Amino acid sequence: MSDESDKLRVESAQIEGLLSEIRELVPLPAWQRIEHVLRRVVALYAGGLSRTLAHGRDAGADPARLDELLASDELVSSLLALHGLHPHSAEERVRRALAECRVQLGVGDDDLVMTGIRDGVALVTTRVALGGSMSARVAEAAICRAIEAAAPELDRVELTGFVGRASEPALVQLRVRREAP
Repeated sequence: MSDESDKLRVESAQIEGLLSEIRELVPLPAWQRIEHVLRRVVALYAGGLSRTLAHGRDAGADPARLDELLASDELVSSLLALHGLHPHSAEERVRRALAECRVQLGVGDDDLVMTGIRDGVALVTTRVALGGSMSARVAEAAICRAIEAAAPELDRVELTGFVGRASEPALVQLRVRREAP
């Protein structure tokens, strides 16, 4: 990770924090107005980014190479997704995120699959117990985070199928009895 990427990540987190503070400080009608202005600014930038991409392609940039460079840059990729301009579809980005998850979880290609995207929801099915050395809940959270990072425009992830481990023991509460001396 480069210093520039780290600085941009910090900047993004600070902007998010400031917006949360403003949301809590102002009355609802004022916050709605602020959101409206921000949406219009984002739309303006989307138009500019779209035209910039078109100019790059018109200038002779190899479209496939340009798309891969843009998609592989974490900051640019997230900005393009935010503006609806990402060169890969949300479906393709979810599939790539799941491929990385399968490697991390040590499961096969058919064991963790996307069955579709419907109404802003990524539908993911697992056919095996997930978790390995980690708990099933941790594995499920990791899958959701990976998909949310890859396709932030989606509303949520719906994971179905068996996600627990068959041999995962239930939590047992132990009570210690102290005997009188």
